Amino acid sequence: MEFKFTTYEPKKRTRAKQVEPLAEVKTNGRIVFNKLAASLLESKPYCMLAYDKENKAIGVLPTEAKELNAFAIRHTNGGAYIGAKKFLTDTGLLPSANVTKTPVKAGQYIAVKL
Repeated sequence: MEFKFTTYEPKKRTRAKQVEPLAEVKTNGRIVFNKLAASLLESKPYCMLAYDKENKAIGVLPTEAKELNAFAIRHTNGGAYIGAKKFLTDTGLLPSANVTKTPVKAGQYIAVKL
């Protein structure tokens, strides 16, 4: 009996490497930064959040010290996130669908347009 074997070659399932900084504002109230965008946060543990209702934008001001009304920045291997549901709900900026944008430096703030 003769066998005709075919070598198994699995399909590569690699994700495309992210080449631009991205910030995602999620419906659950998290503001998530990918690894490239997290570098804008300068590894600071806290931030102050601001908003521009006219331009529908969020401003993130990274800080070293926990100030009154500061939000914690959770740094992960893949980036960072901020739990900001109350802020987004109170300002009326909580999106009905996840919004992914490129964050930009606007003075001291990191701006994310919704």
